[in-house]
Amino acid sequence: MTQDQAGARTPSPNYFGLHVDTNADVFASSAAQHIRANWSMPSSKVRSTAAESPRVIPVDQNPDFEAFKRQSENNRGFALGNFNFSTPSPSSSNQGFFAVPTKPASQTVTTPHTDADSFLKPRSPKRHLSTESALVTDGPRRESPASFLDQEGFGRTDAVAQFAEERHARPSLPPFRRVPSFSSSNRADTLPATPGGDGSGPQLITPQHVANILDSAAEEILLLDLRVSTQYAKSHISGALSLCIPTTLLKRASFTTQKLAETFKDDEQRERFESWRKSKYIIVYDASSSQLKDATTCVNTLKKFTTENWKGTSYIIKGGFADFSAKFPSWIEQGFSHSPMSPTDGLSIDAERPNAVPVIGGCPMPTTQNAANPFFGNIRQNMDLIGGVGQLSIKHPSAMTKSAEEELPSWLKGAADEKDHGKAVSDKFLHIEKREQKRMQQALSVNVTYGTPSHARDDPDKPVQVAGMEKGTKNRYNNIWPYEHSRVKLDGVAEGGCDYVNASHIQTRYSNKRYIATQGPLPATFNDFWNVVWQQDVRVIVMLTAETEGGQLKAHNYWSQKHYGTLFLNPLGEHRASLEPHRIHRRRDSTRPGLGQRRSTNPPKPSSLSREASSNSPTEQQPYVIVRKFTLSNSAEPFERMREITQLQYSHWPDFGAPAHPAHLLGLIEQCDAVVRQVNHSGSASRPDPPNGRPVLVHCSAGCGRTGTFCTVDSVIDMLKRQRQVRSTRAGTPMDMESSQPQDTGEANEANDEAAWTRRDDEDLIEKTVEDFRLQRLSMVQSLRQFVLCYESVLEWLVEQHPKSA
Repeated sequence: MTQDQAGARTPSPNYFGLHVDTNADVFASSAAQHIRANWSMPSSKVRSTAAESPRVIPVDQNPDFEAFKRQSENNRGFALGNFNFSTPSPSSSNQGFFAVPTKPASQTVTTPHTDADSFLKPRSPKRHLSTESALVTDGPRRESPASFLDQEGFGRTDAVAQFAEERHARPSLPPFRRVPSFSSSNRADTLPATPGGDGSGPQLITPQHVANILDSAAEEILLLDLRVSTQYAKSHISGALSLCIPTTLLKRASFTTQKLAETFKDDEQRERFESWRKSKYIIVYDASSSQLKDATTCVNTLKKFTTENWKGTSYIIKGGFADFSAKFPSWIEQGFSHSPMSPTDGLSIDAERPNAVPVIGGCPMPTTQNAANPFFGNIRQNMDLIGGVGQLSIKHPSAMTKSAEEELPSWLKGAADEKDHGKAVSDKFLHIEKREQKRMQQALSVNVTYGTPSHARDDPDKPVQVAGMEKGTKNRYNNIWPYEHSRVKLDGVAEGGCDYVNASHIQTRYSNKRYIATQGPLPATFNDFWNVVWQQDVRVIVMLTAETEGGQLKAHNYWSQKHYGTLFLNPLGEHRASLEPHRIHRRRDSTRPGLGQRRSTNPPKPSSLSREASSNSPTEQQPYVIVRKFTLSNSAEPFERMREITQLQYSHWPDFGAPAHPAHLLGLIEQCDAVVRQVNHSGSASRPDPPNGRPVLVHCSAGCGRTGTFCTVDSVIDMLKRQRQVRSTRAGTPMDMESSQPQDTGEANEANDEAAWTRRDDEDLIEKTVEDFRLQRLSMVQSLRQFVLCYESVLEWLVEQHPKSA
């Protein structure tokens, strides 16, 4: 029986099973005939015009396909076996067809139509924009469920195929070529340990690599767990040693591997650590870092070994403990639920009591006096004081003469004694550090007080209260917080809101200079920062850090936007100002009034000041400060006048270090004083600051180290000006000595006692100032190098003030 006698098949079966008249013009631009013949009226109950799908016939059982294949191979330019094809000639009876790749018998296709006459007429431009006809086999349908393009080769066909592999859930997507997968591992597992793959520096390796090393050479490995001790005590990799060191310590070159070893309390663990030179591998891990930029603690720890000429291989576990424990649980040792190092005895919280009560600033604190504080381990001095603070000699200015040295105050003369080699100054800083450590241990342990304590400066022995420890999004660092009694509070906060900002009011007893010491603002605290500037009437901002240092972000750009809540910041411009002493003095002398002043209160400035600071080589960058000016207005206070704000940014002061020369710090202080005097309309630069002046906002990154050093030197210079002014007045007017004798009144005695320090030169003003600042903000003048810089800068200033003989 022939195919026509069967009566069930059309000359050209297609995807939708439509009956197409071969004598009709299938390339006509109008589809009216197709619509009338194959679509139901709107009133019809038939909602689908799709006919039964074509019957699927295997290739090896389809005689029509075999005939089509033989006919196609006889034409020029076709080769179904090797997928070669060429452009057919116009006379070819099969114009428009191209080779179809031969497939195995397991893959089946529908029978194609071979009516060559239907391909003689060209397609109209409109047809090129419409859906392709089922009879034109020059490309796959976009709605077709499968295509041969996914297979090997580049043949194209409309035939419907069945594939063994899973197809994409959206058939309307264009077909794509699959990339064969040769391994079940992720691509990251096969990449080199570092992006460069050169093995330089610490390398990130996968947990699988670590497990292989542990299996093969466990005795040659030093494995360090850098998480906090509570996490280590709960679970850790078998054989790992707990080494939790603050990042600030790891950055210091003086914190060597010997000091790392001293942190171990267990003798066995310390002995294992001290044999690190014999290790072939040193592997460290944190909680979950998967990139080098996030594993700062790991990188800084491994640098301690490489700087001491260790030649082994250092690795960082990619994904940290979280990834390793998930993939290799058999290597994990389970410990106690709490750290054995935690001081938990007698510090537990009663579960029946409420968890927290609100205090000032919306900062909740535990209700019990014996609360276990999770921040107890964040006391900086707990690690800084291991092995002491060291010792640094104080460098003398190159311009110091014998006469200038003889006129130094006795406290500074003793500190600068070359025979002492800085031992006295180092001991003073050690005592300052220990006293703050004791205060913080009391504040964060059983002696913590709740409520509003008295001013710590008036009673240094009274416990202090730390605020804002739980304000994680508002603190740049997790161990620098303000004290409750001295913190800056935001005004106009709604009831139930938080008035917290990581900033402190700073002022020493012997100076009228006032500061607001704060951290580098975070994006979450930009609005708070500018609200402090507005509410505290700040006109001068001193920024002592670059935005990035050594690849680490130290401070965000908080001045580039226009709107900060209700505040509008408008930039007026910026320029660079020199910090060279002779340049500053030359400009100041050019703007000084013609009338001279007494030499005793305004001695001449030597033109040869600090030649070593200003005689830089031509290739060395000259020190400068960036001066930016803004106007600040508040839409919430439309009748308030806009204010001019000046920002001084000094970017060449490294963290924990010192500027290139003390004269540069003095130049920065002089530039700041010039702006402050202009804003406050105060008097001469040779006179101390008057009382009740506006505060200067000073910040670095954490708002304590460089900030404290700047404020200390600035305040001590102001004290020395006040001493000089009082002594000069008393020496110049003998009548003042009689009139200034103590009177029989309590007020007169108090005034004389307050000014007694101006008549003495045996009290160390730097030590006194740092002590006062430490009672108002944590870690002001954070390192011994910064503490020594204070002495060197004041010494430089006094030598500058000493008139030179002709």
